[in-house]
Formats: sequence, C-alpha cells, structure tokens
Amino acid sequence: MALSIPIDGWHSTSIVVHDYRQVVTNYARFFGISHWEVFRYDGNHLTNTRFEGELVEHRFIRVMGRNKDLAIELIQPIDGPSSFQHMLDTVGEGVHHVSLTQSTAFNVDALNKTLDELDISIRQTGTIYDVADVYLLDTRSLVSNVMFEVVCPKTENWQASMTPDEVFDIDLTLLGPKLLPTANMLHLGVVCKDRDVAKAGLTKLFSMTDWIEFKIESGVTMSDTTYFGEQVYHKYNNHVGRVGEFALELITPESDKCVYHDFLKEQGEGVHHFFPSMCSKEEFEALLPGLEALGMPIIQGGTIDGLIEYYYIDTRDYLSGVTTEIVIPLCDDWKEKMFSSEKEAWVLCG
Repeated sequence: MALSIPIDGWHSTSIVVHDYRQVVTNYARFFGISHWEVFRYDGNHLTNTRFEGELVEHRFIRVMGRNKDLAIELIQPIDGPSSFQHMLDTVGEGVHHVSLTQSTAFNVDALNKTLDELDISIRQTGTIYDVADVYLLDTRSLVSNVMFEVVCPKTENWQASMTPDEVFDIDLTLLGPKLLPTANMLHLGVVCKDRDVAKAGLTKLFSMTDWIEFKIESGVTMSDTTYFGEQVYHKYNNHVGRVGEFALELITPESDKCVYHDFLKEQGEGVHHFFPSMCSKEEFEALLPGLEALGMPIIQGGTIDGLIEYYYIDTRDYLSGVTTEIVIPLCDDWKEKMFSSEKEAWVLCG
C-alpha cells in the first residue's frame, strides 16, 4: 500500500505578513479570535535550522490565535534566509502553508520514509523549544504552490513547554460589530494552472479520495455573474476535496474577466481565498455596508444553479493579500438539490 502523510487535524492556517502588529486586530475582528500568543523564534527557541538543504540562521515571529472553531497563525520573518522571507520577496503577503500533522505517532523516521516514497523534499526545518521538530514540506510543484507543515513532537505534552513571549487578549467588543458570521474554515481556495495536477498531488500526499467537481459557466450552470460590478461571462472548473476537517478548492479559470485569472497573472498559483462563512441573504445585505465602509467591496459574484449565491469580498488589504468567499443558500433544501448524496454535501460544507 502506498504511503501518505497522515492528517490529524486542521491545526492552523499560516499567513506570512510584513508586520503582525499592523494586522492582528484585523484577524481578531474578522474571525472572532480574542486570544493571541506571540512566539519569537531565535537562537533561544529555534535550533537545527535548515533552508533548502543548507544550514542557516534565521529569525521570525509566529503569532497564534485560536478559538473553538479555527486557528490562524501570522508569521513575520525578521532576518536570515527562510521560506517566509522568500515569499515576501517574491509574491508578498499571503497564505504560506497549512499545518495538518502534529503527532508523536508520526516521528521523523516515518516522515522520511514517506517523503522518500512520495519523492518530496523538505524545504525548511528547525527544532522549537527543544520539544518538537518542525518540517515544511516542499509540495509546491504537486499542489499549485501550497505547502504543508508536519510537526514531530518529542513528548506528549510538548505545547505546554512552549511559553509565549507575549500574549494579546483583545476585547472584540471594542473593535466594532462582527464583520461576517465566520465559524470554522470550510476550505481554502487555490488557483491552479491545471486543477487535475493539483488533485493528483493531494491524492498522493494525503490519500484525499473524497472529491466533488464543478464546471461553472455563465448561461449554463451560473447566472448573474459579475466582476468588479460589471456583468461578465465566467467559465472555470474546480475540484473540492476533503479529508476530515481539511478541504481545498482547486480552481482553473477558462475566462479572463475573473479574479482567478487576475491572481494567476499577478502572482501565479497559490491560495487565493478563505471560505469561512455561509449566511442568509438578509444577513449579508445588512453586513455589506459595514464591509464596504472598511474598503472591502464585492469583487466577483454569481448564482449557481439557482440554488446558491457566492461572492468574493476584497479583503486583500485587510487580511494580508487574501480574498474571502461568502456563500448564500437560496432555499432550505439546496444541498439535496445540488448534490447526489450527503457525502458530496459534506465535502463542500464539512
């Protein structure tokens, strides 16, 4: 049986930023996360560091915020060569990687054996607080520039040994009303040159075998398609795959006036959007003026099969280069009408 990387949870989504202090309150308000812990990784807390196979010295700050539904990690590189600094230098801020494996049952020997079979290299590694080895897998060519982190703890209670250098407890009521009804992360949207290549990569990496497929085209499966307020023709295809709570949407555009085409042109393949929210039409219409007042308008939208509306909100300035997707069901039984089984609905919605 072919080896694969085990997923034991969607532990965090990690975003590279220029200055975490400039954006942490944005993420706190948007995702409803009040508690944030700051870890400064330098020679005291970070050893055995390698980048692209070479021994290096680098420093960075990781700021972790979590609630009962999800975890967001902000990473600010300080100095030295690292994957984080390389991203800032080449494409700017955005989603850098996802952490899916943090288990003592999956040690470094098991990891190396699996990576050898999958023909995957390790892009960056280091030991944190002497309690865990952290590996950043170089899966960029397999999954459209998306990378994944594997943590191999040395003890069962490894996280308890990591004392944060600073803690933010943010009073969310002082930031203003909640911008959207966010809960758990339903998926990350990835723009791909070829969605089938990325799907094959995810199947190989994680034995991701639960998939649904959409072929979207204005006048065929979608109506009322807009791009920056203009009525336009849209055509794109996607796969959505899920393992447990983790899901990715793989999107390949086939028309030019759409945010996916813009993303490919401006920075290449990679994570384009968060999908953390589904709400009623009435609720969205009530919240939209508040989003627009903060510089977050609708930049793309449409109605799929007359069952759901989707919108992309331009949160790129607010959330470090990442757009946000909102889905609005138009009837109570939309899942039954759109999908042939409960399992297919689960792949999209969890």
